[in-house]
Amino acid sequence: MDDALTIRLADTESITSYSPIVSKDKRFLLCCSGCDVKVYSIRSGQCVHVLRGHQDLVTSVLFNPANQFQVLSSSLDGTIKRWNFEDGVLINTTTPRCLDSSTPLAVYGMYDLPNDKKHFIYLIKTSGGDNSEEKGGYRFLKQTVQMETWSTADFISTRTMKKLPSHVSIGGKGSFLAAIISTNEFDVFNLLKGGNSLRHRVSNDSNVVEVMQCLAKPTCLAAHPSEDCVAVGHADGKINIWSNVLSKKAKHSWVAWHALPVLSLKFTPEGSYLLSGGHESVLVKWCHGAYGNPAQREYLPRLGAPVAHINSSEDNSVYVTSHLDNSIKVVRNWIVVQIFQGLTRDHLSAGKDAFVAGVNFEPRSGALVLNGLPGHLQFYSLNEDTLLYNLDIVGQNYTSGDSLAHQHNYTRIELVDFTADGSWMVTVERWSGSYSEQCRMKLWFYDTETSSYVLNTDIDRPHQGGVASVRFSMCASEDDSQTIMLVSVGSADRKFKLWRITDSQSDGRKSGSSWRMESTGYYKNKNCLSAEFSDDGSILAVIFANSLTLWDPFENQLCTAFDLKSDIKSAKFCHGAQANYIAIATENDVILWDLLAYSEKYKWEGVSCKFLVVDPLSDFFLGFSANAGYIFSCSGDMKSIDFPSYARNITTAAFTTNKQATTAPHSVKRRVYLSSSTGSLLVVDDKDVAHRPDVTPTVEEASKNRLAKNYQQLTPLANLLAGNLVQQNRDSKAQIDSRRGLAATQLVQQIGETSCVAMPSINTLCRAFIHSLLMDTLPKSKRKQDEDSESEMEVESSDSENEESVPRKPLVDDVSNAPQETAGRRLRKSDVLDFRNAWQKIK
Repeated sequence: MDDALTIRLADTESITSYSPIVSKDKRFLLCCSGCDVKVYSIRSGQCVHVLRGHQDLVTSVLFNPANQFQVLSSSLDGTIKRWNFEDGVLINTTTPRCLDSSTPLAVYGMYDLPNDKKHFIYLIKTSGGDNSEEKGGYRFLKQTVQMETWSTADFISTRTMKKLPSHVSIGGKGSFLAAIISTNEFDVFNLLKGGNSLRHRVSNDSNVVEVMQCLAKPTCLAAHPSEDCVAVGHADGKINIWSNVLSKKAKHSWVAWHALPVLSLKFTPEGSYLLSGGHESVLVKWCHGAYGNPAQREYLPRLGAPVAHINSSEDNSVYVTSHLDNSIKVVRNWIVVQIFQGLTRDHLSAGKDAFVAGVNFEPRSGALVLNGLPGHLQFYSLNEDTLLYNLDIVGQNYTSGDSLAHQHNYTRIELVDFTADGSWMVTVERWSGSYSEQCRMKLWFYDTETSSYVLNTDIDRPHQGGVASVRFSMCASEDDSQTIMLVSVGSADRKFKLWRITDSQSDGRKSGSSWRMESTGYYKNKNCLSAEFSDDGSILAVIFANSLTLWDPFENQLCTAFDLKSDIKSAKFCHGAQANYIAIATENDVILWDLLAYSEKYKWEGVSCKFLVVDPLSDFFLGFSANAGYIFSCSGDMKSIDFPSYARNITTAAFTTNKQATTAPHSVKRRVYLSSSTGSLLVVDDKDVAHRPDVTPTVEEASKNRLAKNYQQLTPLANLLAGNLVQQNRDSKAQIDSRRGLAATQLVQQIGETSCVAMPSINTLCRAFIHSLLMDTLPKSKRKQDEDSESEMEVESSDSENEESVPRKPLVDDVSNAPQETAGRRLRKSDVLDFRNAWQKIK
């Protein structure tokens, strides 16, 4: 039994749960992604670093106020980490604690103070103590950025908040903090008056500033960077602008354009404009105060999904918007110039299972296939962690409704399956209206000319009341296409149907080829739940309530059936040498049934599994319930899998295989991907995830490992560095210096050990590197002899152009015994001739 199983959030976790940030030079974008922080290049759109090390969800990422080349990240694991994000290096880790607690506290966010390079504010959840004023709750704390000497932070508020504050914003040049805490008001904390402990809250307290009641529920807010002003967005689409929020005579006015709830607000750094976004998928820019008429607006429409977060660069030249479909868009000059797309989330499936079609593996491209945009399937590359494309299955356009309570019904893709070679795909879509329902099953063939799936057959209402399951025959191949079969299971008509393509020699491109129903079957009028083909396609297993039936799919004849005490949830055939076994999961037990002996091989009592997945390359199979997992072996072993706190409500699972896997220790041939009802994707690895380090190296480790990298770039600098590493394992430092030149050695060591932050310009680096390579390592006598023979060699080269090129004898017979010279020389014609002769010989 493999003891190295781990479960973690996949690299495809949401990148839009929290607001992203842009570096000062506008080269990088950083965002939270599950337990990691991802660093993207704005120019190329690629993920350049993944900062790993947190053991729970990352809640915020903030630039270090004292060093813009560093970032701070907070997590629910109770730690704050400092990183060099350009190098992807972890600098240090701290565990914040307050006066009344000695245990690590979950950090829910960090916020920078304008014009303050020494402090920042973070939000924690306290567990309460003997000396605390209230038992448990949330508090804001102010902390210095000198994290090496972490000291106890100061509380900003004197009272504990029972609810988690949302949409926290600091404004007025760092004089106040505003946050939404209750459903009909927002709180303002004065960061200057009375020290850091004075709290301004909407209540009858003595520290009341103003009762700021709202007509509709507040959904977001933004504080003005230099004024005592707060903009509050509401569920009715209005935006209230509050002024003098630190005074008891606060005033407000409102502006309106949004028809649906406002989801995000952000003032520009200079405060002249207000940016807003909501469910209309439109970015709106408002003039603010004395800078212009608020009625003057600019619009950036058709952003594709509701705007969840808005941020901007320090110089106000770049805007960044996060969207509910898990995409981040970069806007420059009011034009979208870059898009970062994570695993697509269907923003219209709020309150429903985001991946209703489950986790599916496409064997042709090795991509993960799940529900994507409304009416689409997304193909996500696991090796590159990028979205390949969204395939339109339904062919409908979608618009936002008049209100969130009356969203337009849209067609959802419920089932997907592929043949073993990926040549065919089947999808089942369903639309439910107030008075009617529509269900369609579509079959797609893979067109090698367009490198995409093309619709071949569209079947309306394949079953009465919808389809519960679809499966292709496992023995499908391009050379034996006549054995491709499809089974569909009806959820209401209690029948299964077998489908086959009409032209057995067709590959799907012929106009006359299509799929048709060949036969149908039922058993004792029991509810039909699901069906599975055996490894070779010769047996069809169909689940009818508590009965498992085995059929001959070619003749549609019942071979055998056996009943169990409780309803069967899932049944899967094993593969390879264990093909004679079938794993069965019931409400209370898991059974391994031997088809040849027609008896139970093993039975695990008291183990409840909702569904099973079988490893295609071993004798293991896994079972999962909503909050638990187990791994079983055909030899009778069983082991439970501990789920972390964020792995809950598991709905589907699938094995994936990596065709690019090698025998290297970091290469993994297969993994199990899990999907949850909340839209999270998790991974169960069958080996230790050495290819994905759980902890980003520290500064010291990175300095040691930097020279040990495997340089793939074919550049002179990379080749020289790689050659140095090999030679360092053979010779001493003195021999290296004598052979290569002291100046070159020192330069290479300096390049390898210097951080990219402190690296000089590329022009200076190249000039010094070329100069070091041209160091003269010849004795003076031999150098003079070489200069005297230079003119003779030029004449000889012109006479021997048509002769076979012969490489010259090395300039130094025994380089290790040659004395060192640190004086440089120019590139001579003899050197050019040496290179020309060597190149001609290579050709």
